[in-house]
Order: sequence, then C-alpha cells, then structure tokens
Amino acid sequence: MVDSIVTRTLGVDFIYFDLLFLSIWIYFLIKKRYWIPIIWGFFGWIAYLIADYYIWYTVMQSRTYDGPINNILFFLWFCFSAGFVQFSYVALMFEKRNWRELWVWTIIFYLGWILVGVGSQLIPLDDRIIRVSRNMNADRQRLTFTLMTIGNILIATILYLFKKLRLEDVIYLFIVGILVEFCLELSLSVSGIRLEQGTWSLELMVVNTLIEFNMGIILMYLLWVIVKIKRDGKFRPQLSYKDFKHIKSDFNLISILAQDSTEMGVKSRIQIYDFEDIQSDLLYFKSKYEV
Repeated sequence: MVDSIVTRTLGVDFIYFDLLFLSIWIYFLIKKRYWIPIIWGFFGWIAYLIADYYIWYTVMQSRTYDGPINNILFFLWFCFSAGFVQFSYVALMFEKRNWRELWVWTIIFYLGWILVGVGSQLIPLDDRIIRVSRNMNADRQRLTFTLMTIGNILIATILYLFKKLRLEDVIYLFIVGILVEFCLELSLSVSGIRLEQGTWSLELMVVNTLIEFNMGIILMYLLWVIVKIKRDGKFRPQLSYKDFKHIKSDFNLISILAQDSTEMGVKSRIQIYDFEDIQSDLLYFKSKYEV
C-alpha cells in the first residue's frame, strides 16, 4: 500500500546547496543562450506556486509546512527549485538539439540534485529541520493524477493514430516525464529526505515516477508546439533517434538554415557551434529530409 502522506525532512542548509545548484543551472542556460528553456522555467515556477502554495497549502490545506523560515519565503524557493529546473529541463528535452545535449543536460540534472541532498547531509551548515508533507488522499489527489496520466496516454495515442506524432515521439515524451520525476525521487531517497516514515518505499518511488509528471507531459508538449509554431510560423521536423549519430550542432538550427537562413537570431546561434559541424549537419539534413 502506497503511503497517503508523503513527507520531506530536510535541513535549512539543503536550501543553500540548492540555490548554488540553481545558480549554476541558470548560468549555463544563459551562457548557451537557451532563452526558451529559461522562459519555460519561470512558467513552471508560476505553475508550481499556483498548485503547491495556493491550491494545496492555502485552499485545500493538504500540504503542510513546519520550519524556521517564513512560509511564503519557503514556498517561493520550494516552487522555484522544482518548477524552474524541471520545466527548463523538459524544454531542453523537447528542443532535442542533438544526442550529446540530451545526455549532458540529463547528467547535470541528476548529479546536481543528488549532490544537493548528499552535500547537505555531509556538510552541516545549518541543521535546523524543515518538514513539508502532502496528503495524497485529500480530494483523491492520487486517483486524479492517475486519471490525468491515462488521459495523456489517450491523447498521445490519438495523435499517433492521426499521424501527428511518431511512435518514437510518444515513447520519448513519456520517458522524459519519467526522467523528471525519477530524478526528484532518487535525490530525495539517496539523501534520506524521503525517510520520514522510517523506511524507504520502492512502491512510492515507482508510483510517483510513473504518474507525477506524466499526468501533463503530452499537454505540455502540445503547448510547446503551439509556441514554436507562433514563433517560427510552422512546426519544423524533429530530431529522430536515427539522426543522433549524424547531428553534431543543433538540429533545429540546421532545419532553419536549410530553409530560411535569414530568420532572426540565427546568426547569434551559429556562433555557438563549429563551422565544420554546421556544414556537415546541413549536408546530412538536406539529403535526409530532401530540402
């Protein structure tokens, strides 16, 4: 039986380490000029504030908080930590520039959050305790999340049947959703933050990993597609697993260059990559996609 109340117990110094990781994460996003993931991250922060602080904590009171930090300040960080990093990571995965980008950002994502939890345990800067819990049975939250996940699966199936999504796209999107939540659950378990109930729960980890983010992953992708169409005027081809070994720069940039090299922002994005890689990727793209 999965626990109805899920709890995190952490020291105040966890926040210090997490803010350091957030600073590094944002620094690299800015350095790479990945503005859409940054915007997506702030959108995630707002979404989490509405859900976590306003709906669950203030209105439903299914979320409880006990700690030495002002509750508003705490939730500003709590929602920014998860909301910004998770949503910006998802945007990076949606953009699918190349295979190296996918696994490098995933490694940074996983190592960053794991090191935050482990670091706060090994380096005791401020051991004042914070406890934050959520009652998953309140208004049948877990059942609602499960039904929403099933709904996303049905939407993905319909899009696949009408040839709006490839099968590899459907599988990829749900893998991204699993990766997002598994990273959170793994980091909380490794650091001992999830052990309030006295024991580690494999069942809780599996259930949360499968449904917590996948309950909205397809809808998030559709919103991202709408944003891309509005910005670019159309939705361009997406990177396939068959392209992984060929694309060395940015598949999306190559798609633009192959069709319209005058688009705004192209020149600044080209400067990030080697000219030889751009040329090689262009030749491959034009031969593969018959541009």
